[in-house]
Amino acid sequence: MSRLARGIGRGIGSMALALLASLSIHALEVKEGLCRIVIDESNARFSLYRLVDVAKDKYEPFFFDQDPRTSHLDLSFEGRQYRLGDSSEFRQAISRIPTGASIEFKSAFARVTQKLEFARSAGGAIPDGIRMTVTVENVSQKDAMVGIRFILDTFLAEKSGVHFRTPTKEKLPGEFVFEGSSFEDWVRTPGDNADFMVVFQGEGYTKPDRVHFANWKRINEATWTLDASTARNFTLLPYSVNDSALSEYWNARSVGKGSSMSVVIGMGAFNPKGYPPSVAGSDSDTSALFSKTVLSQQGTGDTRSLISGDLLSVRDLLSRIDLVLSSGTIPGQDEIAAWKKILDLLEERKKAY
Repeated sequence: MSRLARGIGRGIGSMALALLASLSIHALEVKEGLCRIVIDESNARFSLYRLVDVAKDKYEPFFFDQDPRTSHLDLSFEGRQYRLGDSSEFRQAISRIPTGASIEFKSAFARVTQKLEFARSAGGAIPDGIRMTVTVENVSQKDAMVGIRFILDTFLAEKSGVHFRTPTKEKLPGEFVFEGSSFEDWVRTPGDNADFMVVFQGEGYTKPDRVHFANWKRINEATWTLDASTARNFTLLPYSVNDSALSEYWNARSVGKGSSMSVVIGMGAFNPKGYPPSVAGSDSDTSALFSKTVLSQQGTGDTRSLISGDLLSVRDLLSRIDLVLSSGTIPGQDEIAAWKKILDLLEERKKAY
C-alpha cells in the first residue's frame, strides 16, 4: 500500500515516465553463491537479491527493487550535493570484475568508483552478501571537502511492522539515529525467507559518522542531513505510509588534489557475526570451484541438499566461463581441463539422483 501511495504522490506524469523507462531497461547481472547483483544501465543503481529456490532459480530482493532509483549514492563536493546516476555533471559506466561488478561516475572534478564484491558471512561456505567499497578521487585542481551519503530503501519488514532490529533492540519504534557512542555493529530487517542486514562497523568496515532510520520520502527529499525526531514513525502523510529507509553519512573531510577517500559497507543475509574480511571476495574462480566440487568430500547428506549444491556448482561454473569469454581472454589448457573435470564429476553425480 505504501508503495502505491508513493507512486500516486509522485504524480501520473512520473508514473508514465517510469513505465516508458521500464520498457527499455538494460541491466548488468552477476551471480555468485546465493547472491545476485543487478545494475540498471540507465541510472547505474543496483539491486541485491538472495537465492531462495535453487531448482527454480528464484531470487528474493533484499531491498526495494521495483524502482531501483529509490536507493542511491550521493556525493558532497565543496558544499555542493550530487545524486550519482541522476546528475548531468557525471558520466557513468558499469562493468564486470572478477569479484562482482563495478560502477564508475566521472566528472571534471571527481571520479567515484562503487565496487560491489561478493562476500561470505562468518562461517559461510558460499557468498551470501556483498562488500561495497566507495572511492572518491579528487581530480580537480585543488584540495576539496568531500562527503558521502548512501540511502537504502528497505522494505522486507514493512509487512510485519518490525522495520529494524539491532544487537540490543528487538524493534526500533520509529525514527532513530546512530551517532557518536550510540552506534551498534549492524541492523537487520526481517524477511520471509532471510533477514537482510547492513554492517556499520567492525574490522574492514568504515564506520559512518551518522546513520538515520526514518521514512523513505523524508530522507530522500532532504538535501543532505536532517534533524531526527524520535516522535515520528515510518509514515509521512498523506502518501508515504509505512515506508522505511536508512541513510548512512560520512561527513565532509579534506581530500587533497589527486588523492582519494574510501568507505567500505557490508550487507547481505543476516548473520550476527557479520561479514569478516577474511572470508570476503569471490568464490567463482576456477581453482576455488575445483576445490569445492572435486576435492571436497561431497556425497553425504539428503538428496535435496546434494542436488541444490550441485546446481549451485553448475551455475558458478557457467558464470566463470561467461566471465572469461566476455573478458576477451583465452583460457589456458589447465583451466579448460579443470572445467572438464568439474563437468565430468557433476555428470557422474547426476546418475545417483
